[in-house]
Amino acid sequence: MPQIGYARRPVALGRDGLVTTAHPYATVAGLDVLRAGGTAADAAVAANAVLAVTQPNMCGVGGDIFVLYYEAATRRVHFLNGAGRSGSRASLEELQRRGASALPIVGPMTVSVPGCVRGWAMLLERFGTRPLAALLEPAIHYAEGCPTSSLTSQSIDEFEKATSDAEWHRVFRPGDRAPALGEPLVQSDLARTLRDLAAEGPDLFYTGRVARAIAERLARDGFLTPEDLAQHTGEWGEPIATTYRGFRVYETPPPTQGLAALIALNILERFSLAKCPLHSVQHLHLLLEVVKLAYADRDRFIGDPAHARLPLAELLDKGYAARRRKAFDPRKAQAYTAGDPEGDTTGFVVVDRQGNVASVIQSLFNTFGSGIVVPGCGIVLQNRGRHFQLDPAHPSALGPRKRPFHTLMASIVTRDERPAHALATMGGNGQAQFHVQILTNLIDYGLDPQEAIERPRFLLGPFYPEDAADTVHLESRVARSIASALVRKGHAIRPAPELFTRTGQAHAVSFGDGALLGGADPRGDGAALGF
Repeated sequence: MPQIGYARRPVALGRDGLVTTAHPYATVAGLDVLRAGGTAADAAVAANAVLAVTQPNMCGVGGDIFVLYYEAATRRVHFLNGAGRSGSRASLEELQRRGASALPIVGPMTVSVPGCVRGWAMLLERFGTRPLAALLEPAIHYAEGCPTSSLTSQSIDEFEKATSDAEWHRVFRPGDRAPALGEPLVQSDLARTLRDLAAEGPDLFYTGRVARAIAERLARDGFLTPEDLAQHTGEWGEPIATTYRGFRVYETPPPTQGLAALIALNILERFSLAKCPLHSVQHLHLLLEVVKLAYADRDRFIGDPAHARLPLAELLDKGYAARRRKAFDPRKAQAYTAGDPEGDTTGFVVVDRQGNVASVIQSLFNTFGSGIVVPGCGIVLQNRGRHFQLDPAHPSALGPRKRPFHTLMASIVTRDERPAHALATMGGNGQAQFHVQILTNLIDYGLDPQEAIERPRFLLGPFYPEDAADTVHLESRVARSIASALVRKGHAIRPAPELFTRTGQAHAVSFGDGALLGGADPRGDGAALGF
């Protein structure tokens, strides 16, 4: 396959295990656990804890987590829902009483229960072999001082005016500036919290010192109460899946947007995608139009399954895909109304010696979440609650103790009940688009995971304030002649940087003949390593 004007990283190779994450320190931490005999679950927690320190803008213990876990012994894919719920004071009436006409983007009212730590505990209880305390040691080390990457420094600078939270400024802008490239970012309060977590376990976050500090910080302006934290639980459940060209593609179910990727693949399956040259006009037009159809269904139906009926079987039916396929016009672009594409997340994949696979997505939602750092704890709280809707008839309407719609999603692909690919990526609203682009690169075009990730991508939807709803941000490695032809079909093309961070920072593993192949995204700081 010819290159498109970029220098590729080599694909990572492994035989006994492989880890690919958004930061080299996290990848090494996970790999050390695997080399010492730990499981994919053990390594996932160790890697995630380091990411919570090295990528505080993307993820952390104040956020949520979802996991797809392939259990080699049973050849089953399990789904861990580690999402928190809204506070018991959250309601449309309460919002009106406070004089707010809309949910803010940051601040106390956007905070839902942070489910990450309980999710770690559940993952380890079922599939782990190492104590949490041992797995947190690398993260504690880096919390005491970690060299700052240029992306993290840039994120701090860009977010500085978005929050007035004094603790956030104290932690991330010591001396009234962001740490420069290579300067240590010291998070002493977070280090103490991680030490306490190692000693006391997850109850620290839900009934202990940290829970009390969270509740106190949100007492006046938030929706959460101490009881909301104390009553939090995660759940094990079943993933959703569809078949695609002989593979079975698993995604995380609602309240995540994994459904959108599966709807898109169902529609695509009857098109001879591999006959369209990669990144040709036909290829990109087809993907863009199919994504529009899938996102329209996503925006209409997805909410917390405990509070809304979701017609999953109907939406994943191949007959439904056939009806939706009729809306595709090969000659021109159709109208589209997009959601908000902003979102910072971390997605990573771990494979262990036994063949267990963890595909993990963990996030604060937007950059630095709510912009609130819990005093004395060093924890950045998520702003997942901003994604509730104000229409009382919507499946994701604001209400007490409800899980919001989640852009987070993770994927595992099997063939004959054995893993073939695993994928996770950050990217907010765009994640389902990126899953479709990367999975078709892997399945239809037969690319290895590194090239599948590095190939040019698009982001459909507004990113800049002046963008129209149907704006297509297209990485500029795609030829100008192709972009011009898409414009003539009616697509609102906006050239993006050659490696546009908002088209996701993806991490993937493929299973070859006796080898593991790993890819990490050059759009971020990620690294893939195997052994």
